Amino acid sequence: MTFEAITMTPTEIDTFLADTRHAVMGTNRIDGSPQLSPVWYLYRDGKFYTSVYAGCAKHLNLRRDHRVTVCVDGVYPDSRYVAIYGTVEIAEEQSPWRAELEKAMAYRYHETNEEAEQYLRETSAPDSVLLIISPQKVLSQNYN
Repeated sequence: MTFEAITMTPTEIDTFLADTRHAVMGTNRIDGSPQLSPVWYLYRDGKFYTSVYAGCAKHLNLRRDHRVTVCVDGVYPDSRYVAIYGTVEIAEEQSPWRAELEKAMAYRYHETNEEAEQYLRETSAPDSVLLIISPQKVLSQNYN
């Protein structure tokens, strides 16, 4: 049996990333080894957004080294994936645009508006930061 790897088009990548999926974010630990973390994300206008607690390992790693990798896979039996290599900007200050992005992320991962609002009330942390990931290289495969 042979498999032919087919790269997705930019439109196919945008459609794939618009679906509600989990991503695995890779950052670089101080010793150079990888730190992998599953994250919720929002993909909008060619950038990835995710929110993390200030002081967590991935936040500290990214303050020191702004390089990041994000991989989103289709989850079995969907064998597609998109891998993004890029850099991150850390938005630590509260702002209306940041609150809007975090709200959009919560709505994306909940079935109802009520569930999303409850999640935001229970998890809103003044010590969270928004990560803005700018892709520099995008790889994709579609084995379907």
